[in-house]
Amino acid sequence: MMDTPTSGLASIGLFFKEIIANPAPVGAAAPSGPILGMRMAMQVPVLKEGQHVVELGAGTGAITTQLLKSGIDGKQLVTIERSEAMSSHLRNRFPWVKVIQGDASRLKKLLEDDHGIQSSSVACIVSGLPLRSLPTPVVKSILAEAQSILPSGGRFIQFTYDIRKSPNPALSAFHRRSTRVVWMNFPPARVDVFEKP
Repeated sequence: MMDTPTSGLASIGLFFKEIIANPAPVGAAAPSGPILGMRMAMQVPVLKEGQHVVELGAGTGAITTQLLKSGIDGKQLVTIERSEAMSSHLRNRFPWVKVIQGDASRLKKLLEDDHGIQSSSVACIVSGLPLRSLPTPVVKSILAEAQSILPSGGRFIQFTYDIRKSPNPALSAFHRRSTRVVWMNFPPARVDVFEKP
């Protein structure tokens, strides 16, 4: 891991620059904390050879860091980030991870056509996207892509700052497997684990 105190400061500075420029797509008041990232990483199943985890909305890499610390091989991790500045930051911070700049509503095309990654190799999707604040058509498109890519039993792991137990209605095509509030994050967040039926 190439994290240093200066890379952490660079991540925080970049995060605040992005939130000022584009608050809606960032959808957070602060970067995700390590405990939130760890809770999400704990829900990723053990990967088989040739399988991938896709992280949507990787931002500055807070959750990416925890996914790697949990033992996921960087060659099996693919991050999708819409922001050009954050994508560049992720590539510098994690040169061994596949970082794709693009829109998650085009996930299958981004993976297969643009980067030669078979969508059938995706075992799990970890999402830091602010699904409750994005426009409904965008959310529906992102979730339709996730639904089409994941195998039966494949996991969609999402966090939200809405800590009430009611799941996002847009995720109704998935079965909610578990939910847990991470109080040691600022602000507190809820991690929901969904499975494709």
